[in-house]
Amino acid sequence: MELYDYEREHIAKLRKAAPECMVLLKSDGSFPLGAPGKIALYGNAARKTIKGGTGSGDVNVRAFTTVEEGLEKAGFTITTKQWLNDYDAVYAEENKKFKAAIKARIAREGFGSIMLGIGAI
Repeated sequence: MELYDYEREHIAKLRKAAPECMVLLKSDGSFPLGAPGKIALYGNAARKTIKGGTGSGDVNVRAFTTVEEGLEKAGFTITTKQWLNDYDAVYAEENKKFKAAIKARIAREGFGSIMLGIGAI
């Protein structure tokens, strides 16, 4: 996907500002890492990275980089790809069940889908 000039300029500004906005959890000399290497990555946000917030805090973008993509682009090797794939499969199946349960409740109780589904899916 081709980005507009203003989008490229915005991304460049964000890349410059982002390091100033980072907070490391522990200052024991371990960070920043000296060079890319192998890294284990876990959790929903690895691939379903929240780019700006949820609900009214969400932002509309045409493209963004997930945590996994960012680490790979920086030269890291993700050692937990299978775990992430398995997690995605479980997430997709459970999400399907969750949506089906909401639809069944809507049909059973006569709620409007907007009222029951707000913030649920």
